[in-house]
Amino acid sequence: MFNAINRFRASGALLASIAAVAVGAAPAQAAGGSSTGTIGVSLNVTAACAVNGATAIAANLGQVGTIAFADQPGLFGNTDASMVATGGGSGLSILCSPGSSPTLTVGTGANDASGVHYMASGANKIAYHLYSDNGRTNEIGIGQAISLGTATSTAFNVPIYGRVSSNGAVVAAGSYTDTVQVTLAW
Repeated sequence: MFNAINRFRASGALLASIAAVAVGAAPAQAAGGSSTGTIGVSLNVTAACAVNGATAIAANLGQVGTIAFADQPGLFGNTDASMVATGGGSGLSILCSPGSSPTLTVGTGANDASGVHYMASGANKIAYHLYSDNGRTNEIGIGQAISLGTATSTAFNVPIYGRVSSNGAVVAAGSYTDTVQVTLAW
């Protein structure tokens, strides 16, 4: 039995020697290294404006507000109304890129004649006027551009006021409407 144990020890020593030679004979690995580089990141931002809290710029703003005069009998004096912006608010809310100089142009209506806005009900028409102030002393002419100033990170509030009168004439009953174009440029 003693012989068997010695043989086992001898074969174990032989295996250990072979393993040591194999490990020692392995080629040495190259030392690690690293390289660095860069990634270019860029974004070009053009000036833009958003109206009434919009989250995207649209080429066609759609209806941005309404001016609804209270119902009147056929004969009435000055009747005033203020624009209510689409989505609420007492005027257009215009937020533009800081540093830009936006303008709002109030254009023609569907029923204009001789430089005057008219609402129509069928063939019947009644003149009305738009103003930039509550006192209705600063009339906004057809095609007039309103400079809003230099934009900051705060939205401009642009109120628009209306006034209509039968001017002493009896007006035919009906629902009178008009659609006025507005253009925002920056």
